[in-house]
Amino acid sequence: MRAFYHFTVGGELEIEEPEVLSSTVESVSCRWCGHGRAVETFDDTLA
Repeated sequence: MRAFYHFTVGGELEIEEPEVLSSTVESVSCRWCGHGRAVETFDDTLA
């Protein structure tokens, strides 16, 4: 899945443009900086 996750200053999550690409995660990257070194992943199936 490709989606853009935005958190407000108050901690509210907004998910924009979700698109299922594959059921396997190959990489995670930041929309703005281009790398995934500071990106945290989580299992959203528990939400």
